[in-house]
Amino acid sequence: MASQNGKVRPNLDEKTTKVLNLTVLQRRDPFVEEILITSTHVTFYKFDTSTSQWSRKDVEGPLFVVKRNAQPRFQFIVMNRLNTENLVEDLLGDFECEVQLPYLLYRNAKREVNGIWFYNAAECEEVANLFSRYCSLLAVY
Repeated sequence: MASQNGKVRPNLDEKTTKVLNLTVLQRRDPFVEEILITSTHVTFYKFDTSTSQWSRKDVEGPLFVVKRNAQPRFQFIVMNRLNTENLVEDLLGDFECEVQLPYLLYRNAKREVNGIWFYNAAECEEVANLFSRYCSLLAVY
């Protein structure tokens, strides 16, 4: 066990942490089969097109991009630390995204414009690259 800021934390390697996270995600959704990428901490924003204003939503926590063995095949999930409602977005063919570090801006299937602020800008780039590869594959089909 390690002590950080007076808090005791278990020493878990990356593989063990991924297995534990997968177990938690599968309790929420039994169709989750794999975690493709993880970000340690994000905050969610929503864009109001009528006022052209961003507002912070009550969604904050780790982000997981997952592969499922049912439709939709790919999603991202923010395990919300602020309340019990997690954010779940399907990665469908009409998903659009753009990077403005440390933000990833996206338009979902409902045509809502949202933003994700990443504590770690490198994680933002990694998630954006995964989304871009995924969207490119969908465009072919």
